[in-house]
Amino acid sequence: MAKKFADFVGGFPGNFFQFSSALYNIRSTSQYYYAQDTIKVRPRLTVNLGVRYEYNSPQYDTHNNIIGFFGAGAQSKVFPNAPPGVLYPGDPGTPNRALVFPDKNNWAPRVGFAWDILGNARLVMRGGFGIFYDIEDGALNLQFGGQPPFGDVSNLDLFPNEVVNGNAFADPFGAQGITNPFPFASQGRVGQFFVPKISFAFVTDPHFRTPYSENFNFGFQYQLAKDLAIEAVYVGSLGRKLISTPDVNAPLPSIELQQILNSGGSTDYATAVANGGFVNRPCARPFAGCSNPTDPTDPNSSLQDISTMLTNKSAGLSDSHQFQLTVDKRYRHGLSFRAAYTLAKTIDLSSGFRARSGGYTDPFNPRLDRGLADFDATHRFVVSASWELPISKPFRNHTLGRKLTEGWQVNVISTFQSGQPFTIFSNNDNSLQGNFLDRPNLIGKIRTMDARQVSSFSGAAVNCSGATPDPVTGNISGNFYFDPTAFDCQFNNDLHLAPGSVASFGDLGRNTLRGPGINNWDISFLKKTKITESKVLEFRAEMFNAFNHAQFLNPDPFGFDSTFGQISQTRGPRLVQFALKLYF
Repeated sequence: MAKKFADFVGGFPGNFFQFSSALYNIRSTSQYYYAQDTIKVRPRLTVNLGVRYEYNSPQYDTHNNIIGFFGAGAQSKVFPNAPPGVLYPGDPGTPNRALVFPDKNNWAPRVGFAWDILGNARLVMRGGFGIFYDIEDGALNLQFGGQPPFGDVSNLDLFPNEVVNGNAFADPFGAQGITNPFPFASQGRVGQFFVPKISFAFVTDPHFRTPYSENFNFGFQYQLAKDLAIEAVYVGSLGRKLISTPDVNAPLPSIELQQILNSGGSTDYATAVANGGFVNRPCARPFAGCSNPTDPTDPNSSLQDISTMLTNKSAGLSDSHQFQLTVDKRYRHGLSFRAAYTLAKTIDLSSGFRARSGGYTDPFNPRLDRGLADFDATHRFVVSASWELPISKPFRNHTLGRKLTEGWQVNVISTFQSGQPFTIFSNNDNSLQGNFLDRPNLIGKIRTMDARQVSSFSGAAVNCSGATPDPVTGNISGNFYFDPTAFDCQFNNDLHLAPGSVASFGDLGRNTLRGPGINNWDISFLKKTKITESKVLEFRAEMFNAFNHAQFLNPDPFGFDSTFGQISQTRGPRLVQFALKLYF
């Protein structure tokens, strides 16, 4: 981050983004049908059977301001000047106005059972399985409107080697020698393409399918006493066809490596880099339309057609398995409590639509991102208790004393949870993708530390840090959460040329480290005072993080940041609030 701020102050921008205003007029229809039945197989065995069918029509725009990417061999007839691969409503080969083939295979069976094992309703076995479909995320509508040729989305790389003239801050378009398309609609430019024809776009895969999950559970409930019950359940969920958003026009490393060789005038990478070999990333994209993509020194070879093409696909998956144990103590003498423990593990490719990892580290190999989910928590233990304080009994016959002492209640929620996983990013663009999702190489043992203590490491060994070493000791000091010397973000500082590191994404896995856990207490005091038969006054005093326990957020995972590996943020401090409510 320090380098990025220094570039900004020095007048060296890296990227410029601007888009037209867009009007959305989206339409879709849904049809849901279901049938279910409950069967009493035996007096103590009940079975539930059901099936559900869902159909959600692909979303379309009433003005047909939709763009679709159909890949090689596709050429628009509606807009003949459109870049190859891009089609519009009315083009031959498109399925409908939505440009997405309908998914009509969304059958969702359901089955469940409950068995009273002992016949006295004290020990019950339960289980079930079902398929549950989602609908297209509303955010997918980002593709509808404001994209060429109905508007323009400019996403310009302004790195020094890509600025041909002028001041990139004052005129980002002129700095690259291209026409400024804005304002768009007010100049009657609807239907017109510029250069590049599409610099940035959101589209939906024509074969997008409805995301769904397979959920199942099996467990036992046992009533130990009249007011005490225990439940143990295994819960599983398999997410399939989940939404992901890779760039289907990502730069090809093979072309970029050839650009280094050609621009450096050598067949040896080290020599080429030493001679100033560089990458012309825009022309390394498959649908860039450059006349000579492997020669970045060719002044006539520049991005003509398509740059970034983020495509919503139904290609994600997840696997979640949990063991849940719950103990419930019902009210007795004004006291009740629940204790719940969960042992869980969730693995996925990306944790949510448009999550940081939703675009995939390697656009050509989504499995590289298979790892713990961003929200995974191995252990979670929550105890909640409520106690109606029995302090009014001595004052039953004293009106004022009874009013002051009755109706008091104290509630406590205690939460203890494992930390959530996080990924370390090298930020060195060793993969030549420019997506800032590269990971470092692991060169030592992963070791976590007490962030409350200041730790010091040799500045030369912490090659992922952007901090300036102490001029006397040569060390880097700070509140480190993990040992920063275990990671190599520079790949031996060889500009991608170390053996096995050419166009490499690094060998550290996604979400291989786990951050600090949660140790939190929320406490509330409540007083209900009956005024009349129909009116009650309630006073509440609530404390969140009641003991003001320092609960750390994840450390800085970004290579070359000055605080790399250190913790600098915490969860919320103690918060106290009061409320007065009148019921009538």
